[in-house]
Amino acid sequence: MGKRRQGDGVTRRQALALGAGAAGAAALDLEASAAAAARTGDSAGAEGVRERSFDEGWLFLRGDAEGAESPSYDDGSWRPLDLPHDWSIEDLPYATSTDGGATSDPSLLVLKDPDPTAPTPPQVIGPFDTQRSQNGGSTGYTVGGIGWYRKHFRSPGDEDGHAELRFDGVHQNADVWLNGVHLGFHPYGYTSFAYDLTPHLNPTGPNVLAVRVDNGGQNSRWYSGSGIYRHTWLTVTGPVRIPLWGVHVTTPEVAGRRSVARVAVSVANLGTRSSPAEVRVTVLDPHGHPVAVRQAPARTVGPGVTVAATLDLPIPRAALWSPHSPSLYTARAEVLVRGRGVDTLTTTFGIRSLVWNGESGFLLNDEPVKVTGGCVHHDHGPMGAVALDRSEERRVEILKAAGFNAIRTAHNPPTPSLLDACDRLGMLVMDEFFDVWDTGKNPQDYSVHFADWWERDLTGTTLRDRNHPSVVIWSLGNEITDRTNDERGAEMARLLRSLDPTRPITLGGGSTFSPDDPSWSYVDVGDVHYNANGKGYGPMHDAHPEKAMTQSEGFPATIHQDAKFAEDHPWAVGSWVWAAWDYLGESGIGKTPMAPEGTAAGIGDQSVMPGWSVARTLHHSWGGFGYPYPYFQGNCGDLDLIGRRKPQSHWRAAISGRSPVELLVERPTRSGTEQVAVWWGYFDELTSWTWDVDPGHPMTVHVYTPGDSVRLLLDGADLAGGAPTAPERAMATFTVPYTPGELTAVASRNGEEMGRTSLTTVGAPAALRLVPDVKALTTGRDDLAHVLVEVTDRRGRLVPDATVRVGFETAGAGELAAVGNGNPHNVDSFRQPRRHTWHGRALAVLRPAKHPGRLTLTAKAPGLRPATLTLPVTRGR
Repeated sequence: MGKRRQGDGVTRRQALALGAGAAGAAALDLEASAAAAARTGDSAGAEGVRERSFDEGWLFLRGDAEGAESPSYDDGSWRPLDLPHDWSIEDLPYATSTDGGATSDPSLLVLKDPDPTAPTPPQVIGPFDTQRSQNGGSTGYTVGGIGWYRKHFRSPGDEDGHAELRFDGVHQNADVWLNGVHLGFHPYGYTSFAYDLTPHLNPTGPNVLAVRVDNGGQNSRWYSGSGIYRHTWLTVTGPVRIPLWGVHVTTPEVAGRRSVARVAVSVANLGTRSSPAEVRVTVLDPHGHPVAVRQAPARTVGPGVTVAATLDLPIPRAALWSPHSPSLYTARAEVLVRGRGVDTLTTTFGIRSLVWNGESGFLLNDEPVKVTGGCVHHDHGPMGAVALDRSEERRVEILKAAGFNAIRTAHNPPTPSLLDACDRLGMLVMDEFFDVWDTGKNPQDYSVHFADWWERDLTGTTLRDRNHPSVVIWSLGNEITDRTNDERGAEMARLLRSLDPTRPITLGGGSTFSPDDPSWSYVDVGDVHYNANGKGYGPMHDAHPEKAMTQSEGFPATIHQDAKFAEDHPWAVGSWVWAAWDYLGESGIGKTPMAPEGTAAGIGDQSVMPGWSVARTLHHSWGGFGYPYPYFQGNCGDLDLIGRRKPQSHWRAAISGRSPVELLVERPTRSGTEQVAVWWGYFDELTSWTWDVDPGHPMTVHVYTPGDSVRLLLDGADLAGGAPTAPERAMATFTVPYTPGELTAVASRNGEEMGRTSLTTVGAPAALRLVPDVKALTTGRDDLAHVLVEVTDRRGRLVPDATVRVGFETAGAGELAAVGNGNPHNVDSFRQPRRHTWHGRALAVLRPAKHPGRLTLTAKAPGLRPATLTLPVTRGR
């Protein structure tokens, strides 16, 4: 998997230098210059690599340790590990269970309403603790606290070189020491930061880096994870170098015959003597061929000074970047001193144009785009907050396959590898900075540090992310409550525009309340939350007709209304559903609501559960947002915790026209009740006609289709109660007496059949099946295989609602990194080699070893035929 890396952690002076005026650009012969660039090669430190991973070979202690910053501290008993790492997803060392940690209480596997007055179930082996979790249901009853990391290493370069350590993200409140010297403190858990190690390195002997992470207190509204959960990087250069985030690429001209890439390159002199320096930029097309070269005249750079050169490079007949054709170019920036290359940095970028306005909405490359977006928290379910490249790539692949074209990084900057995947695969991104400003939503959240740190964090994130073509809009925050301090928002917007004038700015939910909301004065795009049917849109757009509008949070139960409103109003860009993917924390907010039988509520009809009182009642009654333990995840996504489609995803496929017909059946409810789809909840239903009910039991069947008529068949014959029905909001509802067999839905439009699909009653569980998402692995530490284990009957058909306990065994070149399922209240360990299936499936995540070979996974369950899978592991980086 390719990586795109720039430096990180720029100073305020360096940031301003990026915006300096252009030096003169001299055209060079393309072939000669490309050859010279190839001869120069990538400059770096002693190992010949400018940037290298710093993830391997760390030691970890969960808990506090007095004096652990000292090089002489005895860490011999600490646990060795490689980063990224999240201790909150790991088994708690003090947890116990009555069955030795094999599984949780089996009753918790059954979907039922927990009794808030009942005693807390016994604690099991796993990451959950209702007593010690300071954030309760908000973070899924996981435990934060304090952790320490230490790494022993040798100096990476010569005495004239410079070594810089970058953290992609540490959650949170990180203190860093090198050889006992405090390098700094970084509070925000979602932004990258870096330190110059050079002044404090021991050039001949061992060096000790120590990091203390404090994730204590009430500090998050969702699962944050704990620790150094994103990558770390060591950048080694000479004294004359491109500084962190020192290359900025824009495309001021985008046209069919000729486009222009404008590349601004900063050059810093960290040495003690002045030095002449030249900048040369080569642009490579998506196939790696050079298509343009420019070189700026030499300039003298004094010690401690940073200068900038800006070069315009014409690109003939450019391949434009879009979700349908994510073409990526590469800018190769070189610094030369007296003709010799001393530093080289390559940056991928896309050539594309953006227009957002109140007439056309959103134009990408002059073509209108409607956003089908989803809000995504940063965790990866059973992997916790650990951010590996393959995890991010898989997420984007699955979201695209499910019909999404946009992600909102709710509510914080993402890991760089997510944006790399979005660039490469073609996913639009709303890049969001903060969930709070000066006023907090929890006592110990980022608001405690906001006044002192917002400028550094906003600057760093903007410089880090602004070359990504996938990022098409910035969000200054989410549902900010500081409405008496909107000068803060205006100040942030001014800084953001000075760093990147090419993208619009919005504020998540910032314009929800009224047409005269103060945020209208500094946002470019109005943003509302939960405005089904466009209520509230109209008056706000009438007051601000020059601005496009979007809805960066919508309910799963209103995706049809939201899509229809955007389709009918050009200035309404589209909607980001809450949420695209299930996530840890905000426990149970997406649980299917139950209403008295006969309520006859339409889908998305919020009148059956009016106002926000439901969420408030749950919060005050059970000490957390959502339902009480054992619920530990939001359960409101189009996709479940392991990436499998949920019912609303099937509805979305019909609404968008990607599928002609989808057929699902509701799980039977208690007598006197019925399911409703409202707020974040949706119907609890399966693609199944295999149910443990008495013959003739009435079953609620939903058929999703963009057609105008639907009928049902059972074993090929017309079904009583299944006569042709006109769908409402792309959904037709039937009540069908249960009889085993084959249930078929037939969808038509204008009297012509457009599609049919069937569900067949299957047999009892008989075997397991393993389905990997890849056919091979490499020894790269970012590589993973996500293997579904499926329960099948003797004919190889998935048993849709099978719950069996599966044990996993691995052998060879790799390990079992995590296990999981989609059950919102199955509080087993994510680390033990066993898991119950949920809806007939569970997930095993394999991570390859650092050496080639073969990795074998075997899955076993009592009474079922086991399954074995072997993947080759080849050498890779």
